[in-house]
Parts: sequence; structure tokens; C-alpha cells
Amino acid sequence: MSDDPRDTRAALMRAFAATGRNHPYLASTLDSICNLDCVFCKPRCMPDYGHKSRPLSAPDYAAIAKEAAAWGIRKAHCSGGEPTLRGDVLDVVSAFAEGLGQDAAIGMTTHGNLRRGLTVEGLRDAGLTYLNVSLHSLDPKRSSEIMGGGDPDVALATLDTALSLGMKVKVNCVLQRSYLEDAFGVAELAKTRPIAVRLIELQRIGPAEALFPTEFVPEAEVREHLAVWFEKAGEIPRSELGVRSPGRYLQPPGWAGSIGFISNSSCATCSDANRIKITPTGIARPCILHNRDIELKPHITDGTLTDAFAHLFRAMLGRDENEAWSGYHYVDYDLRWDRLERPKGVPVLPLLPVASGAGTGCSLRANSGKER
Repeated sequence: MSDDPRDTRAALMRAFAATGRNHPYLASTLDSICNLDCVFCKPRCMPDYGHKSRPLSAPDYAAIAKEAAAWGIRKAHCSGGEPTLRGDVLDVVSAFAEGLGQDAAIGMTTHGNLRRGLTVEGLRDAGLTYLNVSLHSLDPKRSSEIMGGGDPDVALATLDTALSLGMKVKVNCVLQRSYLEDAFGVAELAKTRPIAVRLIELQRIGPAEALFPTEFVPEAEVREHLAVWFEKAGEIPRSELGVRSPGRYLQPPGWAGSIGFISNSSCATCSDANRIKITPTGIARPCILHNRDIELKPHITDGTLTDAFAHLFRAMLGRDENEAWSGYHYVDYDLRWDRLERPKGVPVLPLLPVASGAGTGCSLRANSGKER
């Protein structure tokens, strides 16, 4: 391979395109703090809670975005914690939007109860193009039981404002057996709204590990419950929805929106992964199950982000030869944050077999190898 960075970049981009996966995107965790306390997340229990003195700055994100654009990356997603709690969140959104260039997709996951002084209009004007709203019940009392606070009516108002501004909207709803009817109520929002409601399987990680034996509901069971909805449903391509995460989206007849499944506990979806996860302090993680992590902050300081992205692309290409994911489900493992010490160059998880409820009930597995 040529020593010219431009030739190296072009060759690696061609190699990644040949895998058939969607082009990579940046998935940045802006902070680990949250003013709610969801039962399956509980960020306040984390030993690294805060990162108040070490997070990447808006200029850091601008440098990362500018380099990413040179590698053909046109999407950045911001999450947390609760990303809207950052005082400079508008500057960060602007940094991604300006750095990635015109027509870039800039998104954010939020619980929708925005802090005082922050508006959806402000986020849109800063460059945000789509919003993922976490919503697990429409009943205020039951929602509070799940999320430790917040108001689903406020979240709905945030969602509707985003739609009125022409933004794409998705709703994230985690499935729990004790709150299954609540999840179905959330899913019905897509009847009258042009949104994608994503029903997300519980994962056996972090605080959810204790919930998993009694609360896990596989996609296959949910599809049986909703069989009437899906009987004549048409599939919506992810490209049409602006969605790149693993999932299948179905639109029942007469519905304005669609319902998708994110079934990380039932489906082996690693081969479809294309995220570059970036923690609040700037550790980039191109693979969840194998440590190919790289600290971006020194490369920002030294002006060598091209080298860093070459490493990331090589690492993502190496996933296809990584036995760590073969036959196992994709696990988030909270690597969005910084607390986990990872041995270099080896698998780091006690790999778990695919959860019960997989097989033919897994919509991704039934469509493996097809463009979604």
C-alpha cells in the first residue's frame, strides 16, 4: 500500500465498501450523566459517573468530524447519559454538522425532557437532523417506575415539535415483561405519526443483568402478540428511514409510521455493525468484542487523526475475521463509557450464547445477507 495518506485512505474505503456493510458513522457518547435513572441503565451507579473534567470539547469534535468527512463519513449520532445536559451541546452539534458537511445526518438520543433553556428548535438550528426519543410507557406513573422520573407527555411534546420542524424521529422502547402492554401502547404512536418505533430487546448487561431472567421478552414472542398488525405489513428499507442500526422495520396497512425490532439478544448482528463508538474522553472503539481501541485526543493534539482513522478502518475490516463475534449476539457492554479496562488485542467478554427466542423468530437472521 502506498505511503501517501490519500492512497491509504482510498484503498481502505474501497475495502470497506466491498464488505457490503453501510459506511461507518460516528456514535459519540457526549457524557455519562443523566438526570433520570432507568432501571436497565442506572448511570448514577457507574464508577466513572460524570467525566466532568475530561470530556472532549466542541473543537475536538470539530477536528474529528472534519477528518471523518475525508473518509466519506456523513453521519454522527450523539448519546449519553443524557447528551442535552452538556452546556455546550449546541456547539457540539454544530461542530459535527459543519465538520461532516452539507447533507450530513446528525442525530441524538434523548429522554425528551429537555433542560430549561434548550429547545428542539435550537438543536435543529445547530444542525440536528433527527431525534431518537427514549419512551417506555405513556402512563406517567409507570414511566416513572421505569425511568426514575421524567414525564412522557413532555417527551411526546418534544417528539411532535421535532416532526413539525421536518426532522426524522425514532422512538426507542425497551421491552420488559412487566411493562409489555406499555411497550405496545408506545408502538401504537406510529399509527398516526410518521415515526419509527423501535422495540428493543433487553440485554444481559450492566444493571439489566439482574432483570434479564424475569423481564426478557424475545422478538419472536412480541411478533406473535402483534401478529394482526404485521399480517399485511410492508417492509420499510432502512435507507428510507435514515436508519443504519441493525433492525427490520415494518409498516402495517394504514399506519403513518413503522415498527422496528432491535434484537441484540436474539440475533447475531455483529457482521452488520458499522459504528465507530467514541467515549466522552475520546476513546474510539471500532469493535465491541475485540479491543482495537485508540485514544483520539493525542491525535487531535498532534494533527495525526488521519493515522487514527486508518487504524479504525483496518480494525473494522478485521472484524470479519474475528472469531469473537461468530455465532454470538452483538453486545453493547457499556463501552460507550470509559470505565472498562480492556486488554489489548484479545476478546474481552465472557461470550454469551444467543438468547432463547432466536432462530426463525429473528427477523434479521431470516433476512441475513440482504440489504436492509
